[in-house]
Amino acid sequence: MKAEVRRARRPKAPAPAPFKNTDEVNVGAVVFDKDRDMPATVRGMDGSFVEVDRPTGLSWRVHFSRIRPASAWERRQLVAVGRLHAQQRRGLG
Repeated sequence: MKAEVRRARRPKAPAPAPFKNTDEVNVGAVVFDKDRDMPATVRGMDGSFVEVDRPTGLSWRVHFSRIRPASAWERRQLVAVGRLHAQQRRGLG
């Protein structure tokens, strides 16, 4: 019997509004970077710049106006990337 494969589809719901100022950005929050087109977790703040990172170890700085809160689908996407990366790391040993 062939296993059924579920494909995730991006929902058609509108994206959350971007942040208006740095006070709205919280450390540990999952955000979506519009320039890189991917979700990330806020690691820290540096003036008007936000330091974000991914479970893969990639980290970068972005101006707060270029990020917005991540949607539920984007948060799940970030968790899935973390699981996949951990699984691949276990296989390398």
